[in-house]
Amino acid sequence: MVAAMRKTAFISVKHLAEKELLRYELLMQIADEKTVFRWLPSDSRPASAALLDPSVFNPLEALPANCICIWVSASPDHPAGKGDMTLPADFRLPDLINVLDRAALRILDMKTGTSGLGDAPAPLSQRTYRISRWISLEHDFSAVHFQKILAVMTKQSVDWQWLLAYGGLSERDAYLFLDELRKKEVLVEQSKLPAAQEPAQQFHLDQKESGVGLFVKKINQWLGRTRSQELETTR
Repeated sequence: MVAAMRKTAFISVKHLAEKELLRYELLMQIADEKTVFRWLPSDSRPASAALLDPSVFNPLEALPANCICIWVSASPDHPAGKGDMTLPADFRLPDLINVLDRAALRILDMKTGTSGLGDAPAPLSQRTYRISRWISLEHDFSAVHFQKILAVMTKQSVDWQWLLAYGGLSERDAYLFLDELRKKEVLVEQSKLPAAQEPAQQFHLDQKESGVGLFVKKINQWLGRTRSQELETTR
């Protein structure tokens, strides 16, 4: 991921015990190149997220508005609040990357959900996505798996849940994939209608199959069935 393209967010780490702070700083030397956002210590700036140790954090101390609370080693004596996130006591690199990416996606949802009045864009999970034309992506998005998803998106809209459940993407990969299509100016986004039918729910990507020839064959078979159904409905 190119650093210049990443958004920056601030995180408060002043409510961690010394041992946890050291673990965080060591892991972030690696995680910094892998997370969706670039996370910087908030210092005196308002934090978008805060790492909290229940034994250190003073509940009487106010956190910035909409600050995402990430509790380390939450317990029955110090349960996490509704909407808060948690990390295990001895959190490892995958744990840290996962929770920071989940926080990043929530921040994006909050921004798109409150960025304006009337025509404000819907959160990620309340939009549908398709592409206006076929495009060949490079680098991490050139794998056949992404080509299959693109083939579906040329014919119909998909939603966030489809990308995760049927497209087989992680939340991080789904965000980066859509962001790449947005930068290429081929992504068509629409807000979901309340009674809209869930898009592309019946089209599964067979991850066990491989090979470009087999991929093209499957797509052609599917398009053929779709065309036949359209002809029957117009008779």
